[in-house]
Amino acid sequence: MDDTILVAYATRYGSTKEIAGAIADTLRSGGETVDLLPMGEVTDIGRYRAAVVGSPIYMGKWLSDAQIFIERQQKELRRMPVAFFSVGMTVVDKTEDGYRRAEAAMDQVRLLVQPVEIGLFAGKLEPSNLSLPDRAIVALVRAPSGDYRNWDEIRTWASGLIEKIR
Repeated sequence: MDDTILVAYATRYGSTKEIAGAIADTLRSGGETVDLLPMGEVTDIGRYRAAVVGSPIYMGKWLSDAQIFIERQQKELRRMPVAFFSVGMTVVDKTEDGYRRAEAAMDQVRLLVQPVEIGLFAGKLEPSNLSLPDRAIVALVRAPSGDYRNWDEIRTWASGLIEKIR
């Protein structure tokens, strides 16, 4: 094990990757050594001293790639401090119900690994970039399009992680 923090993410259209990048940059600015990787490229999680793991929320859950990653890596993740973050449109309006639904999207993975911290962030939705099935879902639920990511909120959360994942 070395002194490196893993920031691993699942993404479908790139918004969560950009948020993971901002988290990694913030941790680096705080003096940490960080590897930023898509979950599918993580080969040796045992070498990390901590992990920050995130996924977008689709249909009320984390992407299956993220759920599978947590299932496969749960033994190693349980031995280190782990923070989870979710990205979704349910928190755009900053309502109690929206945050509750976003947090519930992590229920399956939280059964396997208990995070020391959770971040819930609004995402970015550009219907023109979506697949046809995803566009139909967005139209059905009337999700607001636009970029709702709050970079200051994301960086503040990441700064606060430094003490919690030492």
